[in-house]
Amino acid sequence: MIEKKIKFMSSGQLMSFCNTCQKMKSDVDVIDWTNRNFRIDGKSLLGLMSVKLGLPMRLVVEGEDEEMAHQYFVKYEME
Repeated sequence: MIEKKIKFMSSGQLMSFCNTCQKMKSDVDVIDWTNRNFRIDGKSLLGLMSVKLGLPMRLVVEGEDEEMAHQYFVKYEME
């Protein structure tokens, strides 16, 4: 399992993120940093549109190609 702290700054980033997730075999979830019950499937564009832009989120990738998450999602990571 890979976890990263991420944030989205535009709806274009959300669409790009969703397209990347759909190419992966692993489960990709985006979880609200403050409300751990708010879990969104990263492969669902409709679900991702409910994310508040600019707020920190937690990315959880679990599955057979989870190691690819380091290179796929680096542009969404928070410092």
